[in-house]
Amino acid sequence: MLLFADSWQPGAGVRSAALRVPSTGKPGFVQLSPTVTGILFTNHLSAVLYLTNQIYLNGSGVAAGVTDGDGLVDLYFCGLDGPNALYRNLGNWRFEEITETAGVACPNLDATGAAFADLDGDGDLDLIVNSVGGGTHIFLNDGKGRFTEANNGLPLNPGKGGMSLALADMDGDGDLDLYIANYRADTIRDHPQTRLHGDLVKGKPAVLSVNGRPVTEPDLVGRFTLSENGKIIEHGEADVLLRNDGGGRFTPLSFTNGAFLNAEGQPLSEPPYDWGLSVMFRDMNGDGAPDLYVCNDFASEDRIWINDGKGRFRALARLALRETSMFSMGIDFADLNRDGLDEFIVLDMLSRSHAKRQLQVGDLPLTFVGIGQIDNRPQYSRNTLFLNRGDGTYAEIAQFSGLRASEWSWTPIFLDVDLDGFEDLLITTGHELEMMNADVSNRAEQMKAQRKLSISEQLALRKMFPRLDAPNVAFRNRGDLTFEDASTAWGFDTPGVSHGMCLADLDNDGDQDVVVNNLNGVAGIYRNESPAPRVAVRLKGLPPNTRGIGAKVWVYGGAVPLQSQEMICGGRYLSSDDPMRVFAAGSLTNELRIEVQWRSGKRSVVIGVKANRAYEIDEAAISSAHALGP
Repeated sequence: MLLFADSWQPGAGVRSAALRVPSTGKPGFVQLSPTVTGILFTNHLSAVLYLTNQIYLNGSGVAAGVTDGDGLVDLYFCGLDGPNALYRNLGNWRFEEITETAGVACPNLDATGAAFADLDGDGDLDLIVNSVGGGTHIFLNDGKGRFTEANNGLPLNPGKGGMSLALADMDGDGDLDLYIANYRADTIRDHPQTRLHGDLVKGKPAVLSVNGRPVTEPDLVGRFTLSENGKIIEHGEADVLLRNDGGGRFTPLSFTNGAFLNAEGQPLSEPPYDWGLSVMFRDMNGDGAPDLYVCNDFASEDRIWINDGKGRFRALARLALRETSMFSMGIDFADLNRDGLDEFIVLDMLSRSHAKRQLQVGDLPLTFVGIGQIDNRPQYSRNTLFLNRGDGTYAEIAQFSGLRASEWSWTPIFLDVDLDGFEDLLITTGHELEMMNADVSNRAEQMKAQRKLSISEQLALRKMFPRLDAPNVAFRNRGDLTFEDASTAWGFDTPGVSHGMCLADLDNDGDQDVVVNNLNGVAGIYRNESPAPRVAVRLKGLPPNTRGIGAKVWVYGGAVPLQSQEMICGGRYLSSDDPMRVFAAGSLTNELRIEVQWRSGKRSVVIGVKANRAYEIDEAAISSAHALGP
């Protein structure tokens, strides 16, 4: 990578370069206009599409990465009702669209999530794109930002509602494997004419056919069940975990062949049919292997899989955490109290306004916890924040921390905005239709009761729901596990419908800028304005995993750990960061050290680290190293 090519100072196992840090400024962001950046992308979605298929309302994401080897981070936006767009970073906050020449427009794909990753081990970033019904497409990079679709254009995950994706070396073989969270390509909610036939099977009510078709047909397996009171329950579809075979080729793995075990250690008898929205690989138990957290919508329970290091997963013990969010949207991990252990947050849809909470009730199911039940893990419609106790269990503290509500929320990102050593929180919010509005729902039901409506008329009633233009949210970490609203002070309160969000240092000053994909609104580009001292870290892992995905990085001052972060790929809601991590340096005179625990189990230590410098650490030279530079 040619980042800071003119000023890199090489060394044994590490090289460093001075950062162009502004001398003035204040913590927070400035949103740059399209006239400044040249980024005009808007994720258009027409009413014709979302009125007949609500799944499109889940939006699209954005991926960041250096695609052409020039050291400047480029941006790729997914579009639902139009082509995707790749913008090349020209420097000085100017971008040019190069989608057509790069070959990644995907004009006929209803694209949702995307990520850049080196899939074939040649040192450059390839591209993965998910879609609603159009499968998952792999594009291989020639190293100069020109892409060719792999597998002769045949997609992975065909016909599925692919949402977010995450990559990690799950089995320790040195390449990046792929997990895709699937939702559905369509839903019975958009087909009021659907008729189901049911009967008792083994003494329990069960669906036997749908519109005259047996439920044994591939697209109907696991889709519908009947509750004890005869209510139809529609389920999502199974996710897919794909082993990287090299060269952009992947093999899907079965959920029922012993690779996935329940909490009691027994193989699964059927795949989980869940409404998957987000997935993240993170090492939850500190053994160096990437575990999995899958956020699922509606009543589908979140899936938390602990990796044995060889790509076999077991469900987290039932008592490890006691409750989860119900409409789980996105997830992120961070060490919030600097004890060396990662906490995590899962987002939901609870409004911050008491009045709106009385209105936005929709058809929320009631949660009953029976006397004596201690391992049922109930779900509640609010954000959940889990404090790591250090013994494999978590305490839910969202109410205590002030994070239980953030409006209809999608992507959470822990980021030390003010560079004080504590991770703050950014959240995207909004929805094209405020479908939790109980008043509108009641009026629509009354209209349907007054006269028989055609299918098109029933779907058109959705136009009655107003647009929920919610402001994005920023919370400042006070350092005591509580947070305060800093949205306005930090310039991160833009109203709209914002879905995917990612981090990238777009101007090479060593802090993380923020990029947001907005629905029916121009993309948001937020320049980080903090002048505080920082240390930027990139990793050069052994081929083919060249960017150290899955490695844990600590920055210490003396014997006390200041901050720790993990290199991830994908994992954001429909989105993926550029793999750089930023740490608070404290002051310009502090002498720090960096420690890296690689996915391979090897360890690197860099001493003599100075503030306002970028460091690239090479796994191939595993040893203690003195950092270079003033």
